[in-house]
Amino acid sequence: MSPAASPAVVTAPPAQSPPVQSRRERLRDELRREVLDAARHQLAGQHGLSKLTMAAVAKEVGVTPPALYRHFENRQDVIAQLCVLIVEEVLAQLSAAVARQRPGDIAAALLASTRASLEWAVSNPAEFDLVIGSGIRAEIPESDTLQRRMAEMVGGHYVPLFRALAASGIPFAADDEIDPELAEQICRYRDAVGGPDLPLGIAHLMVTSWRQVYGLQCMAVYGHQEFAFGDHVALHEDMVSALLVQMGLDPHPTVR
Repeated sequence: MSPAASPAVVTAPPAQSPPVQSRRERLRDELRREVLDAARHQLAGQHGLSKLTMAAVAKEVGVTPPALYRHFENRQDVIAQLCVLIVEEVLAQLSAAVARQRPGDIAAALLASTRASLEWAVSNPAEFDLVIGSGIRAEIPESDTLQRRMAEMVGGHYVPLFRALAASGIPFAADDEIDPELAEQICRYRDAVGGPDLPLGIAHLMVTSWRQVYGLQCMAVYGHQEFAFGDHVALHEDMVSALLVQMGLDPHPTVR
């Protein structure tokens, strides 16, 4: 009688090490980051985009302007890459705020996200104006591709939350309850943010929620009605609480 076969041992494939950058690639990436940091300093510290020039950025980095053009096509390319960098920063802060909440608590995640977004906007008005205000259109008229990319990045944070919201069984508008012209626009938005499997009514809820959040952020950043609302936190909490109730969620304190 032959001995019983030993169970097969399954070993995980060896972890793939990240590719080693050459010295030239490392220096290129370091220069790219220095340029974007300098561009952001010019944007935030020198009163807006009008002072953001290739010559000013090159001077701050300590290189000649022609050296910048070996890494960036033009000033618009610098601004476009800066926009992506800023959105990455915002999303990191939103993700950190959500990570402090109890797992699966959609209401807390949404409230924490919008509060973190407001705090970032008020602390970074120049960046807000560039990425979310009128700055992109003013500087990059043909910015649809860039705006779509940023929408997809933001969708990576919010779509999973709204997908979980849909799975929780909350009521939402049926497709035929949404105006056809608006429905067509929401479909394009939904596809851009990476949620083609989202019910149209849930995507509609995302948009209608965002228009209120955006309006309040603009009030806070641009100082609208500042004589009454110098601090927009209370107004923000009231607005988000109302949105959560509309979604069938229970507003409750979050972990700060």
